[in-house]
Amino acid sequence: MSNLLPITQEPSIIKEDMGRSISFTIDDSQRFEAKLRKASKVLYLADNAGEVYFDLPLVKKMRQFADIIYVVKPSPVQNDATLEDISNAGLESDFGRVITTGIASPGIIFALAATQFKQEFESADFIFAKGMGHYEALSELPKQGKFFYCLMARCKPVATSIGVPLNSYVAMLQ
Repeated sequence: MSNLLPITQEPSIIKEDMGRSISFTIDDSQRFEAKLRKASKVLYLADNAGEVYFDLPLVKKMRQFADIIYVVKPSPVQNDATLEDISNAGLESDFGRVITTGIASPGIIFALAATQFKQEFESADFIFAKGMGHYEALSELPKQGKFFYCLMARCKPVATSIGVPLNSYVAMLQ
């Protein structure tokens, strides 16, 4: 038996979900803003392809304070945003500078990442990392107050690692 809803019900459920307010279990957004105001270069590690339209207003706002480099995957992996997605959407000029990690993986595998990405990562004052894949890859690095994670803890190991209940929304500076 399928758990999928009939197609006619999906738009109303989507609309209802979009109208729901979100409560962050960890909300370091004020610390994020203070950190952003002091940064000169920020790497914005994008997540899902469909979220690029939601990322754009935040990237534009962040650009008031720092140089923002929007980072996507070089080719499809799961549902992560790619250069092709940005191009097909006609958003290259809206995002400004867009680069790739150089590796099609959910997080970042530094040993396989592009040299350009690694250089930008090292020289960035601040890293805005969306999604669990980026958290899983970066949370092993020393906590320097340089990483801002924005995600939903959708699996038990990540929720436990962060110290939040499963399916919690997290906006966390480390």
